[in-house]
Amino acid sequence: MLPALQSVIARFKSAGFNATAAITSLAIILAFAIGDYVGQSRQKSPVEQSISKILTKNPTPTKRSVLERAAIEAVLKASGDQWANYFPQESVANLTQTLEGRYSGIGIWLRKNKSGILEVSSVQPKSPAAKAGIKVLDALVDINGVEMDGASVATAVAALRGTPNTSLQIGLERNQDQLRFKIERESIFNGDVIAYQLATKIVYIQISAITSSVANDVSLALSKYPHTNGIVLDLRDNPGGLINIAVDLASRFLSEGTVVSYSRKNDSDVVLESKNSEPDSAPMTVLINRSTASSAEVIAGALQDRNRAVIIGEKSYGKGTVQEIIDLVGGSKLEITIGKYRTPNGRIIDQVGIAPDLLVPEEQELKKALLVLGGLAAISNK
Repeated sequence: MLPALQSVIARFKSAGFNATAAITSLAIILAFAIGDYVGQSRQKSPVEQSISKILTKNPTPTKRSVLERAAIEAVLKASGDQWANYFPQESVANLTQTLEGRYSGIGIWLRKNKSGILEVSSVQPKSPAAKAGIKVLDALVDINGVEMDGASVATAVAALRGTPNTSLQIGLERNQDQLRFKIERESIFNGDVIAYQLATKIVYIQISAITSSVANDVSLALSKYPHTNGIVLDLRDNPGGLINIAVDLASRFLSEGTVVSYSRKNDSDVVLESKNSEPDSAPMTVLINRSTASSAEVIAGALQDRNRAVIIGEKSYGKGTVQEIIDLVGGSKLEITIGKYRTPNGRIIDQVGIAPDLLVPEEQELKKALLVLGGLAAISNK
């Protein structure tokens, strides 16, 4: 008899079982254990079975994490969720840094357009990309010779990041013209808000993305620059970002009440509100264009619905879906769509966009904003 089995039987005997009872009890336990193991094996999905077989049979060494990532990205594509993304553990830091507005790169935001092609959704002012001449809506072709056709946002962002003062080559397509740029990476730190005195007691505030420090930066600008005659909030080429920061920012100008809401499948509606009892009341205009998207559209829609600002420019992009970031085992994250934004008046933004109060060509928007603010200030003074 095997020593291990003898040891188990000895323990049963010490508990008051005779040898026959001990062997019978052990057999029952083993039967349950084997049955449970077989049951778990049978419950494996075809995906899990396929990955296990590939790892076992494929003569080419392959990592499980690589196969799992490919499977997840294929599932996201098959779901039809245009804005879904998978961030493996090694890409999570890049995501966090982007949303915090601090990273080493070239200063662009990426998104997948309606055709599934990676394109530039925002270029940070004074960044290496801006200096090189990269523009919003440029389609991404390759990074350092590696084609980006079919690549995820996470993969492309990871390729763009790197040590400051290192260079990369990037291929883009603009109006069917092929362009190549050699750009040196820089450290980017919270440069998503630019503010200055545009005219007497009028402040200009440009926001290039809705990152974590933006609402506080706008508050600093409002306290720094006299603006009783007006505020120009420039959201052109803003791809959006963090919805809680967007609500916080809009609340700087809105009294208590709804900023945005959305429905969730099999769950109650979410209503995000301003709690501000003393918002800034200066006359206000907001500049938007066809690349103003997501939470930037939420801000414009809330200010428009609540008659707080005059919206000037072009109809916005129409990306009005809500994404939720879910933590997965192993430190990876999944970003999926869970609902659609509604403005305070109940308007759907997705596939519709925000229509401006004044439709104005982009090169004339700032001039028109000053004219509108002049009229609003005169009415306010009266």
